[in-house]
Amino acid sequence: MKRLNYIKYPSALDILKWRHFTLACTAGMVLTSLAGWAGFPWKLYNDIPSLIGYTSLALIVYKINVGWLNRFFSYTNRFSYEWYLVHFLVFWIVMHFTAGHLSIIVEMALCLTLSYAVAFWYGKMWNRKK
Repeated sequence: MKRLNYIKYPSALDILKWRHFTLACTAGMVLTSLAGWAGFPWKLYNDIPSLIGYTSLALIVYKINVGWLNRFFSYTNRFSYEWYLVHFLVFWIVMHFTAGHLSIIVEMALCLTLSYAVAFWYGKMWNRKK
């Protein structure tokens, strides 16, 4: 099976047009948000819309072809699983200690920055033990 290299052949993503990616991204994000807002039974089924939404978002970012942004996403991919594992704990701790003391924008920026740093550290620690 021949593997297609998207870096050498970026036109391979031209099969789908921008409107398809943006429509899939919007639909996936909206369905994920609604499932999270609706609560327990629907929250169990948000994986497929999340997959579609975030994959479409990643393809949109790739198609924009901004070098530093693509490098950032490629670098973050090295410890994205660790970020997935620690993000909820870090968010919960930050929101617990800053409840009502910071604006929501500052709180979310702090959550994202700290969870990114903790995931990076956790990835380094985990990979060192292998």
